Amino acid sequence: MNPWRAAFLLGRALSLLLALFALSPWPSRANERIEADKGSPSREDFICHHTKDIPIGPARLDLGGQARLRYEYDDGFTLKGYEPGGHDVLLLQRVRLDVDVRLPQRIRMFFQVQDAHAFLTRYGDDDFPKSNPLEDTFDLRQAYLEWLGIRGSPIGFRVGRQQISYGDQRFFGPGNWGNTGRYAWDAAMLKLETSAVSLDFWVGRYLQYKSSDWPNRAIEDFFTAVGYAHFQKLPFRLDVFYVYKEDSSGAVQGETGSTGNIQTHSVGFQAEGDALGFFHAGASFAGQGGQWAKDTVRAFGANAKLGAKMPLPWSPEITAQYTWGSGDRDPNDGVHGTFDGVFGGRDIYFYGYLNLFFWANLRDAELNLSFKPHPSITAFVAYHHFELDQEKDAWYTTGLKPFRRDSSGQAGTQLGDEIDLRLVWAIGHHLELSAGYGRLVPGNFVRRTGPSGPANWSFCQILYSF
Repeated sequence: MNPWRAAFLLGRALSLLLALFALSPWPSRANERIEADKGSPSREDFICHHTKDIPIGPARLDLGGQARLRYEYDDGFTLKGYEPGGHDVLLLQRVRLDVDVRLPQRIRMFFQVQDAHAFLTRYGDDDFPKSNPLEDTFDLRQAYLEWLGIRGSPIGFRVGRQQISYGDQRFFGPGNWGNTGRYAWDAAMLKLETSAVSLDFWVGRYLQYKSSDWPNRAIEDFFTAVGYAHFQKLPFRLDVFYVYKEDSSGAVQGETGSTGNIQTHSVGFQAEGDALGFFHAGASFAGQGGQWAKDTVRAFGANAKLGAKMPLPWSPEITAQYTWGSGDRDPNDGVHGTFDGVFGGRDIYFYGYLNLFFWANLRDAELNLSFKPHPSITAFVAYHHFELDQEKDAWYTTGLKPFRRDSSGQAGTQLGDEIDLRLVWAIGHHLELSAGYGRLVPGNFVRRTGPSGPANWSFCQILYSF
């Protein structure tokens, strides 16, 4: 890139950064003053108050949004995946503006526009022919109509372009760490809510992000139907779900090389709760069946975690968890054994900060530690040990694409070890600063299947919400 062009773009980014800081309560006073004022309204609280609950006839209007600026440096990998010797620099800008109109009888109209751009990076729109994770120029990301408790009944609906997430986002998540966000849906949802259970039944297709399209279009030849239940009167959280996926493109490749469609069924649950005031535990599971081209699907994904909040200074919390996504045992037996992750969040720290792995043919032993050296500052440390579930299946990217494979199984299963660090500083109620670092040390499978070397990732980010 031309150095003058780079300097111009950096100056533009710094201007946005300074503007955001000007709107924030800069913490130049002593730490004890910050702590004392934490619950008090600030200048931006007063400003934001006047953008909420605005009367417009019988309706109420809320205006809000989010501005985010992030710098990343990728070393030994890029957005496309693991790349020893390669690197990339990204300056990512994203603005989202929300308009929420609330009408009587629990009727609601919600609109969200998104403007996302990437600077300094080696990648452009042509590098992502289907959907661009970096760029989305002033587009309509959400626009839906919702009516809950229709005329006093437990029945409601939501129809239109919308973001959908459930639980901890392991099975259903929007993927908002990415600059454009991974999943938003054109969907129609029927909602049923009682004192005991909340039920969602919906059908839809997810969006593809292209700056050349306005508004963004939903993926073609693809259909999803979901039933999701959340039980309300239990001493712990329990969700159960069913997902039907259909890809009718006829271009899906099976084990024998023949092509066809996808018709899969996923049934699962997620449970999580606390005990004794300081222990917490959770379990997630999904089983999959159906057809993948000409192959029979038999796959599963599971996660179990156990943690504790320790009554010590800095409020340390430690969690151990194990994630297992099945792989394909035999690439020639007509059985598709690779778990597809449903529609889970793929870039929110589940499988390492570098996002080089996904919940498919994966075993991930993980240890997490968090602590608060100050009431407004939280530090996170995570360690991952990654292995393939089946040695003849592939290492898959977050896009569920096979990245490396040894069909003989001689390369083993050891993918590597990753250590991640992250620091988050909440300044007031609207501004958040964060920074982090991650390092992957590759294992035997990586070293035996091609170029290998450590990969490093670092970032710093400013996030302003209003």
